[in-house]
Amino acid sequence: MLAAILSNHLAMPTQTLADTAYANLRSRITSLEIPPGSGFTEGQIARELGLSKTPVREALTRLRFEGLVLVDQKVGYRASAVTIKDAREFFALRTLLEGEAARLAATQAVDEEQLRTLDELCSSSYSPVDAPSVDRFLAANTRFHIMIGRAGGNERLTGMLEVMLVQMERLFRIGLLLSSRAEEIVHEHRDLVKAIMAGDAELARQVAVAQVHASQRMVLDALISSSEVTTTPIGMPSLKELRNGHI
Repeated sequence: MLAAILSNHLAMPTQTLADTAYANLRSRITSLEIPPGSGFTEGQIARELGLSKTPVREALTRLRFEGLVLVDQKVGYRASAVTIKDAREFFALRTLLEGEAARLAATQAVDEEQLRTLDELCSSSYSPVDAPSVDRFLAANTRFHIMIGRAGGNERLTGMLEVMLVQMERLFRIGLLLSSRAEEIVHEHRDLVKAIMAGDAELARQVAVAQVHASQRMVLDALISSSEVTTTPIGMPSLKELRNGHI
């Protein structure tokens, strides 16, 4: 009996304090609650979360690896800046990953359940003046692209795509809050699913790349309207206005 209990306990994944700190901090950074470039300390975050510094330090190490946090000798840590240079580099990488993911997915037999889920995710929309709807859309969008990656069968590519989508969430959020592309995005997603269902690998790749380029234009337009210098982080006041739906 004891052996069975221990076996079940060991088999169950557990949420550590570091995991809790990581999830909280990542959410606050990607939602712009902690604006790009803003500084904070381990102690500050530990007090806010009611945790010791050790799990917070572990969480910050993970966020540094993901590129969302930087060490600052004067302050302690900073949320990494959002710049037009970063955006261009991210989208260049995303073009390669998304195009290949779509191409591979079209060469595989995507089952009915996957297609049904993709179709449901395609219907997700948002309103620029409704921040919660943007949150829901971003979550659905991430699931949509990760599912296409998985459908292609390349786990490493899917893993890289997932990390990149997390790193780019702030860029997407800024772009969505300053534009109204909901109908276009839904249409683009449906076109991609149709190409994959048709088994047309080259068309699927082309559609995916076109979507990345459209997303890049949306984000760059938003960043240009928020920053005069291409290598300067967006100002914190404008990000707060964005997050609160005042723009």
